[in-house]
Amino acid sequence: GMAPLPRGFSALERLLLTANGNIERLISSYYAEPVISYVISNHKRESAPVYDRQVAMLIRGEQFLLAKSTIFLTLPSWEEAVRKENVPLGSLFKHMGVLPTFKLHGAGRGGNYFWRVYQLSTEGMVCEINETFSDDVFTKPRRPDANAHEELMHFF
Repeated sequence: GMAPLPRGFSALERLLLTANGNIERLISSYYAEPVISYVISNHKRESAPVYDRQVAMLIRGEQFLLAKSTIFLTLPSWEEAVRKENVPLGSLFKHMGVLPTFKLHGAGRGGNYFWRVYQLSTEGMVCEINETFSDDVFTKPRRPDANAHEELMHFF
């Protein structure tokens, strides 16, 4: 189930827009450097096993992604894994040994960003995810480090 992508995306951008939720691994592989991922907010709704989350990802010290998701737990066993076993929501599919179904709802471009909205779903959990990527996601500059040789290279 994939909506056709609008025109005007590069090959690498299309790779991100159609990825089945593994952005962290793709960007880390592209740069051969670790991606830093942090949870900005994670709130459970009072009346139901529904969570609202915001996660940012950084490479080379700069944010390249903001992901906003709403996660619906639809089976008691999945709720218990989170509540009693403290399984992180981001690891729940793996913990339960299932591969979610990926469905791209749409994608587009804004000022200095591009975005996608998609769903990851399985019997016990449905995730509605909105991701915003910075336009320079594939051109983040190398960060100067304390290496003198590196410092010299920056003059040329």
